[in-house]
Amino acid sequence: MVIVNTKTKWLVGVLGFILFIFLFLLILPFMIDFNKFKPQIQNIVAEKLNAKVNFSSARLTIFTGIGIELKDISLENTDEVFMGTELFKVKNIKFKTEFWPLLKGKFIGNIEINNPEINLMRSAGRNNITSLIKKQALKGNSSIKNDEHKTQEENLTDSKTAPNSGNSFADKILIKSFEVKNATFYVYNVSGPKEQEIAKIKNMNLIISNIGVGKDTKIDFSTDLDIKDNDYSVKGLVSLNFIINTEIDGTEWKSSIFNSNLSFDKLDINYKNAFVKKKSIPFHMTFSGMASPKNIIVENFKLDLQSLDAKAKVNIFGLDKLNSDIQFSLASQNLSELSEILPQHKDMLINATLDLKSKIAGSLLQPETLDIFLDLKSKLSDSDINLTFDAKSVKPLLGSLKVQSQNLYLSKIIKPFMSKSSPPPKNEDNKKTSSNSNSEEHNETEKNSGNINNEEFTLTDKEKKLLAGSDFYTEMNIGKLVYDNIIINNFTLNTKIKNYNATLNKLSMNLFSGSLYTTANADLGVYPVPYYGNLNLNGVKVEEIFKTIKPESQKSPIEGKADIKMNFSARGLTRPSLSKTLNSKGTFLFNDGTLNTKNLVSLAGEQFNKFVKNTSMVGLKIDSDSLKKLSLSDDKSTKKSLKNQRGDFEIKDGKFLLRNTISSEEGLLKLHADIGIDESLSGTAIYIASNKVRDNLTNQSKYAKYFLNEKGEFILDLTLDGTITNPEVGINTSELQKKLVKNASKELTNKLKEEIKKNPEAQKIQEDAKKLLEKNGIDLQKLGF
Repeated sequence: MVIVNTKTKWLVGVLGFILFIFLFLLILPFMIDFNKFKPQIQNIVAEKLNAKVNFSSARLTIFTGIGIELKDISLENTDEVFMGTELFKVKNIKFKTEFWPLLKGKFIGNIEINNPEINLMRSAGRNNITSLIKKQALKGNSSIKNDEHKTQEENLTDSKTAPNSGNSFADKILIKSFEVKNATFYVYNVSGPKEQEIAKIKNMNLIISNIGVGKDTKIDFSTDLDIKDNDYSVKGLVSLNFIINTEIDGTEWKSSIFNSNLSFDKLDINYKNAFVKKKSIPFHMTFSGMASPKNIIVENFKLDLQSLDAKAKVNIFGLDKLNSDIQFSLASQNLSELSEILPQHKDMLINATLDLKSKIAGSLLQPETLDIFLDLKSKLSDSDINLTFDAKSVKPLLGSLKVQSQNLYLSKIIKPFMSKSSPPPKNEDNKKTSSNSNSEEHNETEKNSGNINNEEFTLTDKEKKLLAGSDFYTEMNIGKLVYDNIIINNFTLNTKIKNYNATLNKLSMNLFSGSLYTTANADLGVYPVPYYGNLNLNGVKVEEIFKTIKPESQKSPIEGKADIKMNFSARGLTRPSLSKTLNSKGTFLFNDGTLNTKNLVSLAGEQFNKFVKNTSMVGLKIDSDSLKKLSLSDDKSTKKSLKNQRGDFEIKDGKFLLRNTISSEEGLLKLHADIGIDESLSGTAIYIASNKVRDNLTNQSKYAKYFLNEKGEFILDLTLDGTITNPEVGINTSELQKKLVKNASKELTNKLKEEIKKNPEAQKIQEDAKKLLEKNGIDLQKLGF
């Protein structure tokens, strides 16, 4: 009986102890009020950061693991730029703590954050993350003190707290690991009160474990991307593994050694089907280095992507100014291995090589002191390039760019990465309305000519700061440059930018089956940009120039080889600007060529023939059938020789002034017309028929002489309209009608006088009539006598 009683007592005692522990744990969350630390937490954050933290409650948890749970946490920016914007929010944060230190009022454990939202906001070169740090906090960071420089247990045992102070609360906490799951990251551009979302990344995970001095602290970051756009798609896992070991000397940070692996192995990337990286293709980079209060060194950099061999070395010292010495190289002796990633460049990559070396030195915080050097050498199957960029300063831009190449098929290299422009919709009515389309475009241009065009080139504020005080030189020499159907040989470019003044010292090339040489000068600091210069074209094919300017056109209005020399000036580069500011004077000579537009004389002939057929002969003793035999040539041939045609030309306020006299077998055509930049045609012309044309008219009908002037010339006054490719011609019919009536009446009067002279009785009646009229004060000359 005694043994049983003893066992029973022990059993009751154990059960009672367990029940006590259970009840203690049950009421423990109600015994400890963690909300009293809320003001201290808020004060710590407000003291160190430009931010305000808030949470609804803080309580102890037992059954989901001993710890502290904060609910409805948010972090708002308080600096003047991002005032009131929310940087971070989450439903709850759990701090899982070890049991026995908790009984002593100390919290040692792990932090878990689930499903947080992080908002990165950018405005005028600043963002709401870097603006968190207060200036005085930065000054105090010359050394790292307090609990992180001691071992964890020593720090908790020896720390002395002062009640109601921020340090007293901070000394009670020691974090061993930090974990963020399923975070969502937003990026916004802030313009005034408006926010524009430009990026969103979901499923971000971050685990920081084994936190402590002298330990290999591990940082694992991963995110599962699924981004689709018109031009690109990115899907798969991106991961970063970072290990850092920190040493201290007393209470000061001594150094940290780190190594990292950034992996895109499990990522599918497709950009315009020009860059295609599949999950089956390894793509990752590794690097290691050391950081100390004096500098940060990154070395042993390695990029694993097919045959590319990348090396880099980074040394950043003087951390207050981020003085840097960065070297990077990328090389490959067999670029053909990249054909799977660059499928549209497959043929170009056969036996291709690459050698890129670059260097950056200077303060990253002071761009004006940066010294940048880049040297690129590449040999492709049908192209080669040697490029050297050397800048002694970025702001202002001081340096040079030199490019040398024997053959450069530029369109093959860059066009796969460019957006494809959709073709215009097909419409059967386009053919019917083509004659009016240019006129409508011209009218629209006229309406908007006084307005600033949004597409007009202008420097941004950043670009102006970049060019203020600049001195940059560019030199290019390319033996053969090919872009689509444009083939340029012996391309030479020599330019200089000094402050806002851009000088084109030389641009020469073999182009349009001839040669081009030009110089120019522009002031980039003015809007729209004013510029002036000269242009010489020798032996160029005009149809090739026209096709380049208007690739959608089926046929050039002029064909043949010509020499063109001109001086020019203008403001702006868009069509609306050029249509009102382009001015030029020059000369032209056609070595050979044809005019493919409708013949203006033939169009005038059509109008003359219509006038003759529709003219009323009432009151005139004219045989209408004989008159209607008149027909001025209406040959609609679109070919007219321009061989050896030469002359001067002028462009004034965007209008090409036609002030030429054209001589041909048909006669003389004196033009006084304007051609707009949209090909619109307007003005007048005078056509003086040749003797051959005049004689042909008089042979057709005896009445042809009624349309001749006092000198016996056949002249038509023309009005011009339409476009240069589809001209419209009108004639002054009232002038023709007046000539017809006048000459016909004159001939009738002369005939009547002849008949009177032959008849004495009629003469006597005429004399009596004259006397009677003179008696009554009537002027006989006004009556035609």
